Amino acid sequence: MNFFKILLQSIKARITPLLTKFKLYTKPSFIFARISEILKTFFTQTLNVKPRHKDDYYNIGRWMVSKKLAFAVVIIVGVLSVVFIYSSWSGLFPGSKNDGIKTYDYNDVLLKFSKGTVRIRGKSGYLAYEGDVSNGACNGQGTLMNPAGFVVYQGSFANSMYEGTGNQYYQDGTLWYQGAFHENLHSGTGRLFRTNGSLEYEGEFALDMKEGQGTLYDFGHNPIFTGQFTLDDIKYSDLIGKKAGEIVSAYSGKRTLYQAEGERTRFMPDISAMTVEYLDEDSIDTEATVEQVYVMKDSFNTAEGPVKTFNSLAPYLGQPVYVGVSYATLPEILTVNKLNAASEGIVMNGPADIDMTSVFTEYTEVGSYDEEYEVYLHTYHKDGLLYTFVTEQGLDTFSFYYIKAENLSDVK
Repeated sequence: MNFFKILLQSIKARITPLLTKFKLYTKPSFIFARISEILKTFFTQTLNVKPRHKDDYYNIGRWMVSKKLAFAVVIIVGVLSVVFIYSSWSGLFPGSKNDGIKTYDYNDVLLKFSKGTVRIRGKSGYLAYEGDVSNGACNGQGTLMNPAGFVVYQGSFANSMYEGTGNQYYQDGTLWYQGAFHENLHSGTGRLFRTNGSLEYEGEFALDMKEGQGTLYDFGHNPIFTGQFTLDDIKYSDLIGKKAGEIVSAYSGKRTLYQAEGERTRFMPDISAMTVEYLDEDSIDTEATVEQVYVMKDSFNTAEGPVKTFNSLAPYLGQPVYVGVSYATLPEILTVNKLNAASEGIVMNGPADIDMTSVFTEYTEVGSYDEEYEVYLHTYHKDGLLYTFVTEQGLDTFSFYYIKAENLSDVK
């Protein structure tokens, strides 16, 4: 037993130093220190050796460059090139999925020279784009994503902008717009969806706004109005001069007709409007004609967006041709009462007295009404139309407005 014990101790005594040296030599810190020492010695010897003969120089024009120095520069450039290639490895070669698609960071220099289908990571490392690139930009078909991983846009690109046809989505991935684009904006024919996914509008667009022929839909995907749009809203002035039958064809939402002698007011709540229609007794046409359109909104659409004050109206409609108090007409009374019924507060001077008899579900006969109810009017003249904004005296805002033709015969 003593013999074997002595033998094991002897073997252990010889092996332990070897194991200690092995552990030392395989430590990353030792390896790094050793490599650093070798490189330091190499560059010191290379740069410190002074050329002794003209053959130790390269002649470059009138300059003489040490061959040792040139060699050191080549080594340094080589090392830096290896580091650069390593850092750009994911862009030079396919990603980990082995699907042949190269992946780049958004600021990768090599991305400027890439062509074909690639993936691009955003600043925080998320997958921001997958699709075609060329000439240093997104060109062709591609998909753009937000940091949450939802698709923002899927379709055609040109110079990294939405161009052509595609689908645009809300930030939660719900479809927002489907159709034609130009320089990131809705331009051409398309379909607009609400945040709950229901279809809102289908038709023509320009500069991200409804512009041209189109159709509005309710929350149940049912069409409620088909006609002309401008500045992202219905072109209400286009209804002036139309026959009653044309209005019925254009508007298929809820409605109520108010009849008073030769005047008929058509209330269309789904488009926040009323038309005032008159029957021309001298005409052989038995259909009533729209002479006024009431827009039941406290804002007026412009190319820069909706405006709500008279000061803001001046750049678009000029100076008013009339400002003053007036007794309310029947359509004004009806509009005031509708707005008061829909509001939690008081609109204008509150609702006005009116005597009405409901004959059918969508037909009401009007008798008397408060003919001394006062309104304050601001009337503007623009392109053959009169725009009258209804408010209270002393206010810079309005409650609604209506449009009529200066000469209806020019509209028909």
